[in-house]
Amino acid sequence: MQTFLRVLLAATAIMPLGFAQTQTITYSYSGVPLPIYPDDWNVAAVATVLVPRGLTITRVTASVQVQFGGVGDLNVYLFSPQTTRTKLLERNCGSLANIDTTFDDIASNTFAEFCPAEAGRGPFKGNEPLGNYNGQNAYGYWKLAVENNASGTTGYLTGFSITITGTPTGVPIIDPRTILSTSSFKSGGVAPGEQLALFGANLGPIGGTWANVTAPLPTNISNTSVTFDGVAVPLYFAADRGVIVHVPFGVTPGATAKIAVTSSSGTSSVVSVPVVPAKPGIYTYESGGVGQAKAVNQDGTVNGDGSVAGTGAAARGTVVQLYCSGLGAVSPAVNAGVPAPSNPLSRATLPISVTIGGIPGTVTYAGLAPTLIGAYQVNVMIPALTPVGPNRIVLTAGGNTSQDDVTIQVK
Repeated sequence: MQTFLRVLLAATAIMPLGFAQTQTITYSYSGVPLPIYPDDWNVAAVATVLVPRGLTITRVTASVQVQFGGVGDLNVYLFSPQTTRTKLLERNCGSLANIDTTFDDIASNTFAEFCPAEAGRGPFKGNEPLGNYNGQNAYGYWKLAVENNASGTTGYLTGFSITITGTPTGVPIIDPRTILSTSSFKSGGVAPGEQLALFGANLGPIGGTWANVTAPLPTNISNTSVTFDGVAVPLYFAADRGVIVHVPFGVTPGATAKIAVTSSSGTSSVVSVPVVPAKPGIYTYESGGVGQAKAVNQDGTVNGDGSVAGTGAAARGTVVQLYCSGLGAVSPAVNAGVPAPSNPLSRATLPISVTIGGIPGTVTYAGLAPTLIGAYQVNVMIPALTPVGPNRIVLTAGGNTSQDDVTIQVK
């Protein structure tokens, strides 16, 4: 929970707040250079940028950097979150090397007419107007696709940023791709009993408000509520950029959950997310669901490498307690939003297994963590042959596995 809060607050800190009449925002691709493959591979290089602001668009410009020997081989297309496609280039400029410019409708010439050899020259118009996006909502994933459509030449898409001007939309905005597990930060579905984070815009109070997590959770925090199939669900936290909810145990695997957020600004559009039997994730100390797992050794110490006081490795043959989410249905059944019972324990009904360093461990308990809300606990014995040091740990529930790159320390 605290990992998610740190990430949420960090994201909020770099986003311009307030509701001025017109706003201009810029977001950039921050990943590694993407290879542009030969034509016969039929693969496009796609750089994705999440714009986490709800704006009704009045203007868009796009900055593009490509290293490639013959720009005339390339198709360069920009896609909005609504999948509207704008052609910036389509096999123009022949043997010109590289693209390093800004596409802007107010420019005097198209890139295809001018074919600039100098890096940074511009701006230029694209083959089609970026005004195609006017009136759309800016929130969501923007994609720049670069495809070799003529030769065996290779290159790289090295940079992409998008600048959007528009007026803020008042209603809440959510997207199924930014509905994530609070532990693994995976999207792609919801599981019964899961702790779920919904990222978006205009979702709740600026700065955020927590519920009392030692008592039954409310279904409304500061005028923010979330519904699954029209029924309000328990809330841990509500803020303008994110809400944390406890998914009802009664959602049906194989069905689709229809999710909406209501805040003081209004009600979002309904988004549909598939319901899966389980979406296991292990809580970690690092943001993004990677690194050292949140685990307690059999002697009561916190699992770790000893660099932090009070932490240490687990001995082989001892049991560690992992804290997780998304293990699905439990028995005896528990209502969403209430602390889990200590007696009787509420156990996961799906098969649960754990490997440590690739070696299966013996699971001695898997179910809800007593007294906590929506958190699961898995107790597993460290196999005798586990290597000393950091070991990758993988949790499987009902055939679905937890995220990559989570470790525990073994001695």
